[in-house]
Amino acid sequence: MSGARRGPGRPRRYVEEEEETEIDPGGNIWVQMLQQQQAMHRQYQEQQTQAERHHREMMQVLHQ
Repeated sequence: MSGARRGPGRPRRYVEEEEETEIDPGGNIWVQMLQQQQAMHRQYQEQQTQAERHHREMMQVLHQ
């Protein structure tokens, strides 16, 4: 199979504008935690979308 690796060794791709959240000592830690969780959820959704697309492509290849 071609480079469809998944797991802890897979390099993570970040979108610069929504990642790289720095901890602001004067900020609200709960807001920061929520923003981090939302960013992680968006990344998870993107990975799921890619996995589903890859699965559909593989199934099409197998059914030809």
